[in-house]
Amino acid sequence: MLINLFNRPSEEIQYLGTPYTQDCLEALGFILQSQSKIEQALLLSCNQKHAYLINSNRNTYIIRSGFTSGYLGEGPKGLASSLQLLLKHQIDIEEINISTKIMKKLNQASLSNRELISIQKNKYIRPIRIYDYIYDIYKTTDYQVKNERYYPGILPFHLIDSRIFDLALKFNDDPNYSILTAYTRLEDIVKVKINDQSLFSNNLLKTAFISDKQRQAIYSWNTGNEKISNALGCLFTNIFTAYRNERAHSEVDKPYPKQLREFLLINELYLLERESIRR
Repeated sequence: MLINLFNRPSEEIQYLGTPYTQDCLEALGFILQSQSKIEQALLLSCNQKHAYLINSNRNTYIIRSGFTSGYLGEGPKGLASSLQLLLKHQIDIEEINISTKIMKKLNQASLSNRELISIQKNKYIRPIRIYDYIYDIYKTTDYQVKNERYYPGILPFHLIDSRIFDLALKFNDDPNYSILTAYTRLEDIVKVKINDQSLFSNNLLKTAFISDKQRQAIYSWNTGNEKISNALGCLFTNIFTAYRNERAHSEVDKPYPKQLREFLLINELYLLERESIRR
């Protein structure tokens, strides 16, 4: 009975990835994106197959053995890319050897707490081979730009203004609709804000947020400096007109990452609008 208790699968470990390299890279990108503090990454090696044990301040992750080494192919390329991702984030990486039995249990998501502790007590491999895995593929430790795609392309929902949260939920299905609707909705909000339905686009935003020699803007920001407040008004107006007018006058077909960036820019305008105060 006690033996079964000690050897039952650990409830502390979250398993990610599959035997496929791409899935494991995306799992690593998810961890790097979602965890505020990663304390250590252990590369678990067995007969030129590799997995990861990653400890954050809140969670313990296992990424299955979708990485390999010792030849040219997707597995070794993925290993080199994963190491570069971790180095980019300034995370300590150590490598240890594990047995075939432990690697099998790891891939089956059945490691026990005792086995997890035993893995973490293993001696680090010396001399260090981390950089050799990178040099074998890329000839440099410099971060490869193409690895940006391994981060999840998602909106940070905790930062999205509540007035466009419904559009954020629809963004993946139709980013153009979400973006254009966000512009239209923001314009309507400002019209109501200044109680003037006759103004549109650039003239509307200038009246609301930008002061000049002839008049003061109706709204400003509590910056303690009129020039800074006016600069925020110019930023607000320029971002809106630069991106919104392009969509108003022609059909826009941008890559998904650019659409994502534009929606976040609009979200910042919503947050600025919320923070503005009437003079």
